[in-house]
Amino acid sequence: MSLFAMGFDVGGTKIEAALVRFSEGRLAPSVSDAQRAGTSVEHFPYEGRDGRRLVGEVVARQRVATERQNGYEPIVNKMAGLVKSVCAAAGVTPEVLAGLGFAIPGAVDPTTLRMLNGNTLVLKDRDLTSDVLRALGLTQQNVLVKAENDANCFALGEALCGAGVAHAATLGQSARRLTSVGIILGTGCGGGVVVNGDTLRGRRGGAGEVGHTVLKEGGLPCYCGNRGCAEQYLSGSGLEQAFNARRYSQVREFQDARGIFALAEAKDPIAVATVRAFRNDLARFLSGLTSLFDPDFFVLGGGVSLQPAVYEGLEAEVARSAFLPQSTVPVYRNFLGDSAGVVGAALLVVKDM
Repeated sequence: MSLFAMGFDVGGTKIEAALVRFSEGRLAPSVSDAQRAGTSVEHFPYEGRDGRRLVGEVVARQRVATERQNGYEPIVNKMAGLVKSVCAAAGVTPEVLAGLGFAIPGAVDPTTLRMLNGNTLVLKDRDLTSDVLRALGLTQQNVLVKAENDANCFALGEALCGAGVAHAATLGQSARRLTSVGIILGTGCGGGVVVNGDTLRGRRGGAGEVGHTVLKEGGLPCYCGNRGCAEQYLSGSGLEQAFNARRYSQVREFQDARGIFALAEAKDPIAVATVRAFRNDLARFLSGLTSLFDPDFFVLGGGVSLQPAVYEGLEAEVARSAFLPQSTVPVYRNFLGDSAGVVGAALLVVKDM
């Protein structure tokens, strides 16, 4: 038995489409060289709803630039074109698809599947799923479509095909019985919560927007209108702002997040202090989430998550300030690399089958 699903990871700068096949078989939940490098993963284990052990495979994938400045309709047409070209690259027709899953960069209404808010404003309040089907000459009567926030898709992919499978193996449990929190530490800070194999959506799709919880009362202003949001501190841009502000009197060149971690490794005192403050803020943040969700594990994604310094002493610090005693929660680096978004989007289609 094989199931095919198309996953879309829609972002402000790029759109990725991947054809994912789920079939009978077993694959050890181990960390590959690709995963260690944070790059794309083509094969991964998957636990089906009925407990069957399956293998997921990214059969074909393509990326194109979003070019959101050109407006909404060109994005729709690009996505419809990706369905055709990715299927053609895999030697199949769109008719084999169980459905299309969309990872969208904002809060997605569970009923209408429209993006209610997010930083890619060209997609706001648009019926993207229906419009892509229309461009393909299809309707929701004959093709299943699902859509969720991109961080939810990241968290779901890792829960059922990545870190969650590996963690469940250490417990001798099913990955679908666990509670996990996925956090993306990238340009911003996004999050998703997975409980018993499904994402926590909330009433209007806004659950899990942990990047817009207040980390520092009266802190830095955020584009959402509040001050002190976690995103202003726990993101690559937040780290860069903190470091470059500390070096304002001795600036030679702007340092990006990767450069800051390299300087910290070389014992630059300002970089060391900046990375330490970032890790302390992250520990405080995760400790609060531990009290809210009592998860089995955390999994981190995004460019910042690739840095080993992020994890030094992190679990112990989270446990030290957690409400429940003996609450050491594993904090994993993502297993699926940058495949997590499209894999999670494809899972929206097949996870209940």
